[in-house]
Amino acid sequence: MLARQIATGFGIAIIFPLLVYYGISTFHPAPKLSSSPVRILSTNATPEERKEYSDEQRQRQETYRNAAKEFARVLVVVSTPLGVAAILIGAYLSFLAVGTGLILGGIFTVAWGYWNYWSYLDDWIRFVSLLAGFAVLIFIGIRRATRTAVSNPP
Repeated sequence: MLARQIATGFGIAIIFPLLVYYGISTFHPAPKLSSSPVRILSTNATPEERKEYSDEQRQRQETYRNAAKEFARVLVVVSTPLGVAAILIGAYLSFLAVGTGLILGGIFTVAWGYWNYWSYLDDWIRFVSLLAGFAVLIFIGIRRATRTAVSNPP
């Protein structure tokens, strides 16, 4: 019975972040490097051809970088509230396996969203985000522990 609960919680914790990610990708596709054929530069290319090739490559990389930043922004904006909601719902469910799975899945979802956008954030936003997440987890941990202690006195 305990193994089944652990498997259920673990499954929810793994599937929930994937569900959020691919849900977002469905409506706002993740960027992919251009699949158009890349021009090969010959070994005896002129300086003008080398500069043109270099500019071409730089433009492709810049286009991809901008699309990746936009996707990461959408991912963090959607995954953060969904992850926090999963954490809060999981903390108050009486089904421990599902609640634990939602809490872990929520943590993973928020972490995945931030992981992709982390390099674009200012330090103060990182600090405030981490502080808020830490406070929510502390609140839930204390609230859950006091609720358990009240319902199961020694």
